[in-house]
Amino acid sequence: MGNRMRRKQTAIHFLVIVTGLYVTYYLWWRILSTLNPDALFFSILLLVGEIIGILDFYMFALMTWNTEEKLPSAPKPGLSVDVFVPTYNEDLSILEATMIGCLNMRYPHKTYLLDDGNREEVRELAESLKCGYLTREDNRFAKAGNINAALKKTSGDFIAIMDADMVPQPDYLEKTLGYFTDPKTAIVQLPQEFYNTDSVQHMKGSANWHEQQLFYHVIQPGKNNINAPFWCGSPSVVRRAALESVGGVATESITEDFLTSIKLNSAGWNIKYHHEVLAFGIAPQTLFAFNVQRFRWAQGAMKILKSRYNPLIAKNLTFKQRVSHFAAIFTYFDSYQKLIFFIIPVVFLATGVLPIRFANGTEFFVKWSLYYALVMLTNVALGRGYFKYLEVEKYNTLKMFTFIRASFSLVSNKKQSFRVTPKTVENTIKQKERRELKTQIILLGIVFLAVAAGAVKILLGLYRSPFELGAMFVSIFWCLFNSLVLVLSLYDVLKRLYNRRDHRFPVQVEARVTDGDGNTFAGHVNDISQSGVGIRFSGPVKPGGNVRVELALPEGPLELYGTVAYAKPNVGGTFLGIQFSEMTEEQKTALFYFLYITTPRRLYEESISTKKKASAEDAI
Repeated sequence: MGNRMRRKQTAIHFLVIVTGLYVTYYLWWRILSTLNPDALFFSILLLVGEIIGILDFYMFALMTWNTEEKLPSAPKPGLSVDVFVPTYNEDLSILEATMIGCLNMRYPHKTYLLDDGNREEVRELAESLKCGYLTREDNRFAKAGNINAALKKTSGDFIAIMDADMVPQPDYLEKTLGYFTDPKTAIVQLPQEFYNTDSVQHMKGSANWHEQQLFYHVIQPGKNNINAPFWCGSPSVVRRAALESVGGVATESITEDFLTSIKLNSAGWNIKYHHEVLAFGIAPQTLFAFNVQRFRWAQGAMKILKSRYNPLIAKNLTFKQRVSHFAAIFTYFDSYQKLIFFIIPVVFLATGVLPIRFANGTEFFVKWSLYYALVMLTNVALGRGYFKYLEVEKYNTLKMFTFIRASFSLVSNKKQSFRVTPKTVENTIKQKERRELKTQIILLGIVFLAVAAGAVKILLGLYRSPFELGAMFVSIFWCLFNSLVLVLSLYDVLKRLYNRRDHRFPVQVEARVTDGDGNTFAGHVNDISQSGVGIRFSGPVKPGGNVRVELALPEGPLELYGTVAYAKPNVGGTFLGIQFSEMTEEQKTALFYFLYITTPRRLYEESISTKKKASAEDAI
């Protein structure tokens, strides 16, 4: 670590200590001096919301205190490696991209397609790609059962696990197998990054940030330094002996990866986190898919919380592992804090009942403002550039009722079912999106009504003291801020367009188009997908019908055939949209390699370079 990084780390640690001490004092003062005995339930409700935030701060600080990375040595040659790709109902084109990525990993390995859908077309895909195909009589225990069944039919000492949409880079195994020189290493987990940067999970208008980046680029590296990262299923590499020592992948929860992590740590095994993006997948494209995934995660966490594997009581965990694993469950209760902070100002504006009691309004405002500012500033500092306050608030608002609904699993014995996160966009998605947002829209209406009620009371002088008037202004401000977050969240979701089935990658490569008359036109690719390409020409061109397209890819030239779908003038030139015709296996492999292996890595590295450049300019 360089001197500049050390100074920055020291400054962050100093800020954490100062904030931690003040937060402890603030909480003590709130409990002893500000509870309103005339509205005790209402008063305690607000305090509970603040306590949730304070606990979050403490746990976040512990997990992100040190994010320094430790790289492994090179792996030994000759290790026995299997690659598992579990699938149930994913599109064949998604599977094929993943399989091409797996087959192109350089370190020697065997690749298996684990088909829980028992589909003939998937069997044929495996045969055409010359990889193993495994299935079973039923799909009991979903993904966990699928992997456990494959363990009995394979023999590799190490297993790389890829979700059906997660395409690895060629150096994936070379960069990760070195961790297993430590005989206590059970799993190596890697970050999840996504090539569909237009998903609902990505910040609108930017490919540089998505909702899971804080976890994968700050929290997991920090957990790595307290021996407490957890397995996220994919992309990862697993030691077979470790997995078999705990009875295979856990089946007691639909968050099988997290529960398996707790079991492994309890048995003395370690999990390592390799903080380098070496695989790219598909983020939930729509809010519906996003909520399906998050609901499954939250439900599974609730099941663990009420089991003997609850991190607070599980056997043989270190203190830091207990706190870290518990934080992964506790995060789902943040939605109650969010709802409380929506409700409190609404109730006050509607009833005039204050949730706090104090002799000096200025004292409360100063102490609360300092608490809020310090916690926010420290969270941003600990976030190392990935904690974006407004975006975090927006996603917390979108997830709020999904997590609250999932939390009811704590008091329900209803069997939980594993729902696969949808990877494609349905024609009816807009109707589903509106249904997903129905509760948020109702909440927005309630908040607006409360603001209107407060404004009327102020205009009519319906307040008992100058202090109550000040509290009404503060409550209206808080309601307006909550409304802004809600409106921005709703707008981001409802205004997103889902026009294409296949993701189009923005690329810069040269292309030549030859029409049926032998005329050839040179242009530049604007965007490309597995089904078509958009090409810009500097002058007017008029190819039509069937054409031959020659692409100058980094791996070598690729010749494809297609049909001109449309042609339109564009800034002194012409833009052609070409639909690809059926390809040979060699053509498809070359195109998929460029689309899902070469291009995502280049685009991600460019985004990181842009982010670092912006940070350097801000520092200057």
